Amino acid sequence: MSAFLRRDLDEPSCRQAVPSSGSARHRVGIVPCALVFIETDGTGSPNCTRADPFCYLEQAITLNRSLMAVGLPRLTVATNVAGQIEQYLTKIDSDSRPRVLQLSPSRLTLQKMTRFYSAHFKLDMMEQVAATLREGELLMLLDTDMLALRALDEELLRRCQMLGVGAFDISDQEFSAYGDARVIGDLETVAGKALRNPRWFGGEVLLASTAFINELVPYAHACFERYRLAIDELNHNGDEAFISAALNLLADEGHQIIDLGAHRLVGRHWSGNTHRDLRWFKGCSLLHLPGCKRMLEREAHRHAFSAERVWRNLVLRHELNRTVWPLRQWVRSRARSRHDGTPAA
Repeated sequence: MSAFLRRDLDEPSCRQAVPSSGSARHRVGIVPCALVFIETDGTGSPNCTRADPFCYLEQAITLNRSLMAVGLPRLTVATNVAGQIEQYLTKIDSDSRPRVLQLSPSRLTLQKMTRFYSAHFKLDMMEQVAATLREGELLMLLDTDMLALRALDEELLRRCQMLGVGAFDISDQEFSAYGDARVIGDLETVAGKALRNPRWFGGEVLLASTAFINELVPYAHACFERYRLAIDELNHNGDEAFISAALNLLADEGHQIIDLGAHRLVGRHWSGNTHRDLRWFKGCSLLHLPGCKRMLEREAHRHAFSAERVWRNLVLRHELNRTVWPLRQWVRSRARSRHDGTPAA
């Protein structure tokens, strides 16, 4: 345990990087945005154990605090219940409050008992927020259960601005967890055709220009309709399936997509998972923490935000959960083998 608390793992820098004095280029404008879609009679996320629908807003408050701590713009929370969100935020210090954007009614048709029901409406958020961007700005679409540790790489942002998009390729994780044939089969079902180089993109972050989003949205709506018809046959329910399919279709047409994970703009960390050394995540600008939602929610009610305190908690939770992670993987392997009819590893 003490080895994990040594200084090289203890306190990530949370200072905004300062461009060199010789650089004449302007910074790329980004608009961080996260969805808080409240639907009290929906199924919600299997990764969230709390019944309180405002837990996602608490996560967003912590995310906003962390963004501002590293010099990034204030988070915009896009929601279907702006009045309720704004009322809840009156309990929070004004400096910690994200901006609130009321979404227009959705065109998406989906059963409310669908897993990750609310996440599907990221497509609405993407389309509506993109219409508000200024020339040259990038939308930074984020999940609420995330944390900013350090400033974003300006050179990477400029490349995303030039190409129009940066996404988080997690194909290695999805292929190893569920089998590449199964994941690719789902992608091609939703895409409606064979794909040249099928990739699965995580939904926790997307950097995109208005022009790219305007190209992506029609493909995403078409993929959503195929996704909805095949939903009971698919391994994954949620925005990642139809957004990934749409991104693949655009890639097959020649669009280059920058992998944000390869540049450590973002990392997805599950406590106890040894997929990557914890020190790798320390160097990321953004962390997605789907297994630490309660910790992020509690952080929203603290008097002051501290990235160092959150990191120490992450280190401790990771060390404790390493002992049970192999058991979790074995259970998942057994469940997968029963589904696929193959022997468990």
